[in-house]
Amino acid sequence: MNKSGYSLVEVVMAAAIAAVGVAAGAAIASTLVVQQELNAGAVRASNLQEQAIALYRLGITNPQDLYNILPESCSASGSPGANGFGLTFGSPATMSANAVAAGGGQVAVAYQVVSCTVVFGSPIAGSSEVSYLSNTVNFVRPTIRVGP
Repeated sequence: MNKSGYSLVEVVMAAAIAAVGVAAGAAIASTLVVQQELNAGAVRASNLQEQAIALYRLGITNPQDLYNILPESCSASGSPGANGFGLTFGSPATMSANAVAAGGGQVAVAYQVVSCTVVFGSPIAGSSEVSYLSNTVNFVRPTIRVGP
């Protein structure tokens, strides 16, 4: 008797291979979602830091005023918590230099070098813990320009 078809062993093996493939796909998808959330937090933190530096350069140097203006809620101390931001500015260091003006004369330039640090929390998948990442940028803020 010659019957064509699949045996039970072949069907079980095919189902096992398909199950392994589906499980691997689900694991990759989960990892991609977690990575995407982390990247989104990093981009938001970078934008927040850039906006804070722009406001500081415009003369808004009081941190509380900056926090009230910025679109993301942030704090100056402590851990920001999951999806939160901590934003701090270092003490400005005042510098001065002489530069050549457009007409050929000397111009004294005074400026401040300030550091801005942003810390943001990202939840760890499958846990109640938070992973913290930070970025520090030093920037220059002109203060006084004195002509010859």
